[in-house]
Amino acid sequence: MVVDAIKRTRGLPVDLSAALDASGVIGAWSWSPRTDQCTLDAGAAEVLAGDPGLAGRPIPLEIARSCIHPEDRPALVRHFQAVCERGGLFVAQYRTLSPSGQVRWILDRGRVPARASTRRIGHGLIIDVTDNRLDDAPSILPPVEPLDALSVAIDRALECRDALEGVADSELQLLIDMLLLRLGQSIAKAPAGTGARRGH
Repeated sequence: MVVDAIKRTRGLPVDLSAALDASGVIGAWSWSPRTDQCTLDAGAAEVLAGDPGLAGRPIPLEIARSCIHPEDRPALVRHFQAVCERGGLFVAQYRTLSPSGQVRWILDRGRVPARASTRRIGHGLIIDVTDNRLDDAPSILPPVEPLDALSVAIDRALECRDALEGVADSELQLLIDMLLLRLGQSIAKAPAGTGARRGH
């Protein structure tokens, strides 16, 4: 993963960095089932691990999630482990607690390979949803989600991104990232309570 995955697109005709910022996207992560280690970009490292200096290098999962709110961590760990056993879409909403005491609500969405899979790596994005947080919404989203069109499209785009891992074509990577951004924006605009909104 590029150390600053979001900022790498500056200077392009479409300012993807500005669009990501406006959409609340904080950062990106990858996870290796072989080493059970996570790599965060600078934004994700700051929010999830409390240290942007950890960006770009593989770190243990415990360090990568050290800023997850203590009350949300056990359920999140169980949910992630369950998804990793079977592989597939990972979606969770939880709080983070910064070293300075700031609480943020995070929407975490990605796709991970099964631990026994030959696929090499999982990828995901974290989005700040603090301003849109519903008081009665669950912290950890249920593992089974409705298969609406937008959720299926995001799944396929994440699979495509995973398939392109290691391909030295920055234009292809950018196109996939732009597609993921647009799909995420569409899901975020879906009315609360619909399948698309719950799926993201």
